[in-house]
Amino acid sequence: MIRVIGIPFETSENFLRGAALGPSHIRWHLWGIDRYSPHFNAFMPEYEDFGDIWINFDLRVEDRLKEIKERLKGLVEGKVLFLGGDHTISLITVPVLAEKFGDFAILHLDAHLDRWNNFGGKYSHATVMRRLEEMGFKVGTFGYRTVGEEEYEPEFGCRFGIEGLEEFVNENKVIYLSFDFDFFDPSFFPAVSNPEPMGFTFRDFIGILRSLKGKIIGAELLEYLPTLDYSHHCGTIAAIVFREVLTVMGL
Repeated sequence: MIRVIGIPFETSENFLRGAALGPSHIRWHLWGIDRYSPHFNAFMPEYEDFGDIWINFDLRVEDRLKEIKERLKGLVEGKVLFLGGDHTISLITVPVLAEKFGDFAILHLDAHLDRWNNFGGKYSHATVMRRLEEMGFKVGTFGYRTVGEEEYEPEFGCRFGIEGLEEFVNENKVIYLSFDFDFFDPSFFPAVSNPEPMGFTFRDFIGILRSLKGKIIGAELLEYLPTLDYSHHCGTIAAIVFREVLTVMGL
């Protein structure tokens, strides 16, 4: 059975705060949606929810990551859907899954590259993909619409689009999906810390999920900010994204 684990982690480098509230709000919005996916003609599979891993926010980022990683090792078994939290949690989720299950490629859907060398420190939501590539992980970043001064464009990926994504998926037998909600266009999903125009639709996202059937070892849904979700519609969309990702993981 698929496990769901919340990691309500965020660093002080976020432009706007609130990502740590994402896991609890996504769960709350699940009460208001159907369990049937019309996109995949299937019901969302049963899952085990292991709650949230809360860590003292006053600790240094490195110490918080280390403590979460140790606690997470005993919880990961089979496929896992992680709820964030900001993108820093990939520094925990990806290595723990790799230790358990071996090699996989990371499909990174994000408005940002997350490849700064230093952004308030070496370990933050804006440096995470650079750190993972330094560890030897293969990352394909698609949909990014901005490039920072210290960042490099990836070997696998596409600026402003998803061209090449299908080839990236086909070339890798096992995929880990790292999904930042700012992949969506902010006119559709504004409750994110760093919105970028020219984003993507829910239809685009479903098309990507179709290509991942039978390949996903795990996934993470990141950087939804309930503090900016004044109408609560983003929370409902986030819950539907949860349903669709979980459904594909179960197919």
